[in-house]
Amino acid sequence: MTFDIDRTTVTEGDVVEVRWDCTGADRVELSIDNGYKASVLPLETAGTKRFRLNRSKGRTKLTITAWKGGKHGSKTLKVRVRELQTTRAETVDEQGRHVNSAKEWWQRTQPKWQAMPPEKRLASRIGLILAGVLLVGIVVPRLFLIGLLALMGYLIYVVWKR
Repeated sequence: MTFDIDRTTVTEGDVVEVRWDCTGADRVELSIDNGYKASVLPLETAGTKRFRLNRSKGRTKLTITAWKGGKHGSKTLKVRVRELQTTRAETVDEQGRHVNSAKEWWQRTQPKWQAMPPEKRLASRIGLILAGVLLVGIVVPRLFLIGLLALMGYLIYVVWKR
């Protein structure tokens, strides 16, 4: 019985070619165990097959088993499967400049903000100002009153503007 693979180290998603020759055997099976799942495939007595090794716990075991009469023999080969390195995607604008996540968020939010009814925009603005005043008031308590006066001034401005 001969059993061979073309590579013993691959990266996730690479293809491995398996070659075997079990001439004279009654039955031949190939077992593939990637650490998550094991599967068994019936094979011809001789040939080659290609397998894509997508997911593994570091090593994938390929075991060929041949039966002749009531006896069987097997051979196991191991393939080291390295994890596929992922690349970080980044967003660029029309001029090819890098767009940071805050700017990207604002570009997605701005059309939604413009589509809001004026009353909701006003309520949102007041809520944001109030949240800012409360946060600043926690850090510097003396600024809490100044922030409330600023919020009151903004509300008076909104009322007189209309």
